[in-house]
Amino acid sequence: MKKYISKAVVLALMGCVTLSSCKKFTDINTDPNQLVDADASLVLPAALGNVGFIMGSDIHRYTSLYVQQFAAQGTLSAQPRQYDLYNVLEGDINNTWASTFSGTLPDLQKVIAKTDGVSPWYAGVAKIMKAYVYAINADAYGDLPFTEATKFEDNLTPKFDPSSVIYDKAFALIDEGIANVKAAASTQAPGADDFIYSGSMEKWERFANALKLRMYIHYFSTGATAADMLKAKTAIDALIAGNRLMRNNGDSFQFRFLAQANQTNPIHQFEGSRPNQFFPSKTLVDLMNGKGDGRRSAFFTLQGGVFKGAINGDPTESTAFSRMHTYLRGKVAGATYAGEAPTRMLTFAEQNLILAEYFVRTQGGNNLVTADTYFKAAISASFDAAKEFSDATEAAAVTGSLAAYLATSGTLLPGTALQQVIEEKFVSNYGVAVEPWSDWRRTGFPVLIPVSPATALPRILPYSFTERSYNPNVPARPSVFTKTVFWDK
Repeated sequence: MKKYISKAVVLALMGCVTLSSCKKFTDINTDPNQLVDADASLVLPAALGNVGFIMGSDIHRYTSLYVQQFAAQGTLSAQPRQYDLYNVLEGDINNTWASTFSGTLPDLQKVIAKTDGVSPWYAGVAKIMKAYVYAINADAYGDLPFTEATKFEDNLTPKFDPSSVIYDKAFALIDEGIANVKAAASTQAPGADDFIYSGSMEKWERFANALKLRMYIHYFSTGATAADMLKAKTAIDALIAGNRLMRNNGDSFQFRFLAQANQTNPIHQFEGSRPNQFFPSKTLVDLMNGKGDGRRSAFFTLQGGVFKGAINGDPTESTAFSRMHTYLRGKVAGATYAGEAPTRMLTFAEQNLILAEYFVRTQGGNNLVTADTYFKAAISASFDAAKEFSDATEAAAVTGSLAAYLATSGTLLPGTALQQVIEEKFVSNYGVAVEPWSDWRRTGFPVLIPVSPATALPRILPYSFTERSYNPNVPARPSVFTKTVFWDK
């Protein structure tokens, strides 16, 4: 009989690692003998759960504050306050780095080693996940250990590969993973232990192609070369022609949590444990206010009868702001929330906005028909997803506002089309880690004012203090304000 670990158990362990910095659980991932003989059905869910938690935890807070989806409050010594002032230090990175490079990636490699050539569906899922983890971390940190990583005691000081190489390796993993999940049969098959797509290999294939789409759109930046854009265009044209991308919100790449103690969304857990430190930013809220955006009913609570965001870097302490609502915290449960909302990592709405951007860039001028079709589809998908955890009244408000929003803000215009697409993506990717920051770095949208006294926004995260202390191969990083990721030109 196939064994698998329940989501409830995984989430309880992940809560320990991510929110309480419990060292015990991550320690088992530094010992190659602990899980090496464990069945893939036990190791894969641990890796999936870890990714779901990480992408809703520290790395989400850093990057969403940088890009002004959120703003910090509380005393100056509070962590979010410091992050809001761009003071994310090497020591702050330790837990996220360890969870990723001593936990998630070794676990995924164990699944690959145990199942490759025997149970290709497991191997394929693990390869696609490994590619996602590497790509998102390359976007955040730049150069990373890849070719010498996940070797445990055989190499505790791996070299760092350039971010461009990380992308190439990730693309190769995705292609291998797609071939695996398309295999006709698999000795063992993911099912209940697949916490993301419940064993649907078709959905894994479609997500893998959407991930490639996201990665290739990054090659289109303000300083992109003709070679960069040609490489991306060729690949994206092939993805479109292949017609194996996400079809609806049900294909979105997200990790769902449970409405049970210690098994809830980490964004919700942070709000519960530090309720006056992390608020929606005035930048985001005002952008939505200016368009009468009906998604506000699901995104934010009302404050004094209006939607009001906090100002990034404002030294005045206050709690008189809108707070996160059902979209990020789940259904209302008495005086709080159930916490079952997912960590969203790559949605169907985002995929449509990537395609809208692509056609704005490659057709351009007044020929915006194709781009506009994807733009409208993205808006509709985002509105539909926004109301998932709303009560009947709020859901009706979101639904009822869609037609008016499409009429006033749903048509791309020559000269402003790219800005429209990226600003819409900024809104629809509310709660998504890293990607809104990546969009700003490569396009300059939305237009953001740096938090004083800084004169620019960060463009990279620092490396882990622990990694730098013990690995002489960690690259020097003179400033987080320096363009470092290969596509950030």
